[in-house]
Amino acid sequence: MSAGTITCRRNKKMTKRSIHWFRKGLRLHDNPALLAACENAVDVKPIFILDPWFASNARVGVNRWRFLLQTLQNLDQSLKKYNSRLHVVRGTPGEVFPELFKQWETTHLTFELDIEPYAKVRDAAVKALSEKSGVEVMTFVSNTLYDTEK
Repeated sequence: MSAGTITCRRNKKMTKRSIHWFRKGLRLHDNPALLAACENAVDVKPIFILDPWFASNARVGVNRWRFLLQTLQNLDQSLKKYNSRLHVVRGTPGEVFPELFKQWETTHLTFELDIEPYAKVRDAAVKALSEKSGVEVMTFVSNTLYDTEK
């Protein structure tokens, strides 16, 4: 097992190699997308993408950056308890994922649904490139009170 991989409970059906993309839900508890990534997985690579769009287009002050960095450090510390690490990568998801899919032989990608306009476009593009790479995408509602897609 490589560094930065979450160790999941072993069973005979384990065939998945998952990436869990942390976005807004920077937590291990109450995270249905992370649970789905672990289900029947040989390994799970947790990642956070520092998207340049966020820094240039969102209203991000020094306090918000500090909070994000502290939260990412806390998440990494939590993952260490499971013999894993948070992979923090810089770039757009369109640049990052094709490389990671090949490098980690990924079969599944999980993340939480995001309803913001930029996120909808980004996620549609990620789903398309995942499909092209043969990676199954699973999304879950976890940061809104109800499913806005229904």
